Formats: sequence, C-alpha cells, structure tokens
Amino acid sequence: MNIKNIPFSAVAVCMVLLLNGCSSIINSRKQKAPVVQAYLDGNNERALSMVDMRLVFARYSGDELMWLVESGALNFYLKNYDECIKNFSRAEELIGGYDKRALVSVRDFNSEVATGVTNLNSLPYKGWCRDRILLSVLKSLSYLGTGRESAFRAQLRRLRDTQKQVIENYKEYFEAEKRAMARTRNKNRAALKKQGLDMEFDSELEYVKEVAHQGYGNFLNPLAIFLSGLGAIRDKQYENARIEFQRLYEAMPDSGLAQKYYVTCLKKTNREIPEKLKDVAEFDFELGGSVVFILFANGRGAALKQIALHFPVMAAWPVCEYFSKPYDHLNVAVDGKTLKTELLANMDGILSQEYIERLPGIVARIVISTVVKETATYGGAYAAGRANELAGALVYLGATVYRYVFNTADTRCWEFLPKEYQLAQFPLPENKTFSISPSNEAFEKEIKLSDECRAAIIYVNTPSRKNFTCNILEFH
Repeated sequence: MNIKNIPFSAVAVCMVLLLNGCSSIINSRKQKAPVVQAYLDGNNERALSMVDMRLVFARYSGDELMWLVESGALNFYLKNYDECIKNFSRAEELIGGYDKRALVSVRDFNSEVATGVTNLNSLPYKGWCRDRILLSVLKSLSYLGTGRESAFRAQLRRLRDTQKQVIENYKEYFEAEKRAMARTRNKNRAALKKQGLDMEFDSELEYVKEVAHQGYGNFLNPLAIFLSGLGAIRDKQYENARIEFQRLYEAMPDSGLAQKYYVTCLKKTNREIPEKLKDVAEFDFELGGSVVFILFANGRGAALKQIALHFPVMAAWPVCEYFSKPYDHLNVAVDGKTLKTELLANMDGILSQEYIERLPGIVARIVISTVVKETATYGGAYAAGRANELAGALVYLGATVYRYVFNTADTRCWEFLPKEYQLAQFPLPENKTFSISPSNEAFEKEIKLSDECRAAIIYVNTPSRKNFTCNILEFH
C-alpha cells in the first residue's frame, strides 16, 4: 500500500462511519444504556437532554429516525406537546421518504449486501411497523394536549389509514422477502458449512416465539384500534366505530373489555348480537359523552439485545429481551368505588410477532455479510502471504481487527415504549375529581380536572417504580 494513500483512506473510513451512524461500531443498545437508565430512574429531563444531543449528530446518519421517536416520546411524557409533534412530524417525513425511495427492496437484495460491507447498521433505520402506528398515536394525544381536538380527530383518521397501509403492504412484503432470503441463503449454504456458522438462536428464539403468540396478527395494535373507535364515537360515526370495535373483538375474542365495547356499538347501531355475546352487558353510560378514559402504559417494553459470536467465526445478531412489569394494574378511586385497569394491548407480543416476520431477512443478511468478510479475510491474507509472509500476517491481523470492530448487531428500536397498555373508563364525576394508584403501592395521586372539562384521557406511564408520569388530556 502506498503510504500517501493512508490519510485519504482514513478520511474515507471516517466519512463512511459518519454517514452510516456510529451504531455500526457500538450497537444502539449500548449507546442508549445511560439514557435508558436516566429514564428508568425517573429523570426524564436528563434522558431527553442526552437524546437530543445524540439527535444533533444523528441528522447526518441513518439513525435519525430512531432518535426522533425516542425524543418524541420523552417530550410527550414531559408534556412538551409542540416539540413532540415536531419530532413525530419529522419522523413521518423520513418514513415517507424511505417508502418512496424503496432503498432496500427484495429485488435489489444482492446489491444491498454488496454495499453493506460493515454490518446491518449501515442501512438507515426505517422503523418497525409498530413505530409507524404508535408515533401516530402519541402525536394524536399530543394534539389533544395542546387543546386542538379537531387535530386530534384528524390524526386518528390518519391513524386508520396507517394501520390499513401496514396491514395491506407489509404482510405481502415480508412474505416476498422470506422467499428471496431463502433463495439467497441456499446459494451460500456450502460457504456456511465451510465456515461452521450456526445462526440458530436456540432457547432465546424459542422464547421470542412464545411471546409472539401473544400478538394479534396482521400487525394489529389494539390501542390504535381502540383510539380509532373512540374518535369515530366522538365524531358520532357509530357505524365506523362498530367496525373498529369488531376488529378489536376479533383480535382479542377472549377479552371482556373488547367484548363490552363491541356489544355496546352493536346495540348503538341496532345490529344483531352474536350468540356467544348475548350475556355481555353494554356500557351503562354514553361513551361519546362525559367520560374519563385511563390509558395505563405499564412497564418497560421489549428491546433488542446483541448476541455475538467471536470464534470460530465472527457474527452478531439481535434478539428480543423482555422486562418484568412494575405493577399488575392501576386502581382508580371514583365516587366511592374502586376500578381496576384491564389489559388492552400486549406490546411485547406485537414487537415479537414482527421480529419473527423479519427474522428470515435478518438472518440471511447477517449470514451473507459474515461469509463475505470471512472469505475476504482469508483470501486477502493468502494472496498477500504468497508474496511476503509478513505482509500476509499484517493483512490477516488488520482484517481480523476490522471484523471484530464491525461485529455489531442491529439493535436499533424504539425503547421508550411500555410493555403493555391497560384501560379503564368511567363517567366523569360531578366534582371532576378522582385518584389513581398503582397496585401494591401506598402511593396515590389525586386528579382534579378543570371546570371546562367535558371528557378526558388520562395517560399514565410507569416504566419502573421510580418513574410515574401522568398526562391529563381534556376535551373542552
């Protein structure tokens, strides 16, 4: 190598790293560790300052979308609703751009691998289907937080379109990708055997599959369906509400909550009640009237962690990791009665289900990237060694260091989301006062709504026992 080329090469490598994002070397899970810890400790302001600092540099990398949604979530919890809307609007722009450009298509898979000489972090983070739906959910609630109920309703209507797009487009995409990845992997089967590479995740993957069974199929998110139905009710479009709550019931047929909402809408639209739901009572108050809805975001949602192999070959892949929830439910004391929140959406199941759908593509990309780098290492060292043994050893050493540095799994995901959503609803009390308290806690928070409040959504977020936030979102 000409020594004059070394500075130019170093600059080129730095530019590649800058454009690809530093998650190519340090996986995002490690990068986020201090931010997540601040969040779990209840210091949302500190977590936001660290996220926004990362966001400044991420604007020049493929990680911008990931940091935008994290910043948006924290701004929502801190009631910085305008900033939250700004974050999520920018995130929607990025997602729309990715979809239009179709930078990574099944047809161009081989060219994608050819350019991805580092790892999967070199590709832009385009978000999970879950992200696309939940950013719209939090954005709609932020509009309500600013007092713009019309914008809240408009965002909910867009949310319905987002869910429809995810269901229609992504199922077909994943099926096509599975077939393409299978063909690509078969082409490299001999090389894989030669390298001794085993990409099975064993017990880790088996547990992910178990959790995935708790999902709802077709990328459905019960929280989004519920809010869409609620928006239709408040628009007095009861037939649309019936359709939404039928979808909720079909996704969760054993849920007493889903059954009750569906039966209420069936009776509201004078529809026949299915035989198996004949004994289900409807709500004895008008859902579109003066009602308080408690949305309980309980626990820390699943995240991706890295599993790395360094011998006999180097490979790293992501797998879901789950965390225990801090509380069983939320107690609500109102008008001398105590209510409990009920499960509405299992967010771990939703992420796990999508992970399983994406798995063939994840594995195939990792396998091919590993084979390419392993082959290049031994081939380059052999070629250099034929001319000079020392040169061969240096090439092998340099290539090994390179492979080790870039042996990083793509663990990018939206981490500031809950493990599950629970729901409770009740008529607005005359004195507009009630209290909430997590199960097994002496702590109790009194909620006093304004005199102008006609209805409200109370969003309670508890990622840990140290972090309890409450967003009071009123309809006036």
